[in-house]
Amino acid sequence: MANGITENEAREIHRLVVQGWVFSVFASMGAHVLVWLWRPLVYGNTTAPADWRMFQ
Repeated sequence: MANGITENEAREIHRLVVQGWVFSVFASMGAHVLVWLWRPLVYGNTTAPADWRMFQ
């Protein structure tokens, strides 16, 4: 009797891990775009000062 998982099970696990990783990458990219649209740090050639009022 062999220990561990079969090759098909390993392929399925790998597929799920890769799909989860791809989803998390695109979700984080989308979140970064939304934050940039909400409060961009660069306005043309000037940098916006930090607004700490939102954290009070």
